Order: sequence, then C-alpha cells, then structure tokens
Amino acid sequence: MKPASKWRNLCERIAKLQEGESIVLECEGDPAKEAQKIRNGLNRTAACILVRRTIRVVDGKIVITRLGFWRRPQERF
Repeated sequence: MKPASKWRNLCERIAKLQEGESIVLECEGDPAKEAQKIRNGLNRTAACILVRRTIRVVDGKIVITRLGFWRRPQERF
C-alpha cells in the first residue's frame, strides 16, 4: 500500500475543518506561485473534490478556508 501523498494529507485536514475555519501555511518563495501549486494539487486529489474552499495569500502566508461541500444537482424524474 502506498503512503498518503502530501495533497491527500492536506485534503483530509481541510475536510476535518468546520465551515468558516481556516488553515494557515507558511510558504517558501513566491506566495502566489505556492498558492497556485496548492490549488492545482488539491483539484487533482479525489479526497478533496467535494470540499468547497478558498485559497488566498494574506500577509505572505497562504490561508485555506473551508466553505462547505459541493452538492450534486438533484435528479428530476
């Protein structure tokens, strides 16, 4: 069995947050580029597809805030 990736670990941390709670990450280098890498990594991870979140740069730190869940459209019969 493969160990969990860093993206999956981050997704699990985000999924455990309540709506409106945030995770603050220190970044190395350009914060905008680091935030883009995080966005792309989370979007490619199945564990995080249904979790709505924002990823912003605030004062040189990356802030990930959980907004809720994406909902599937209701099927109409």
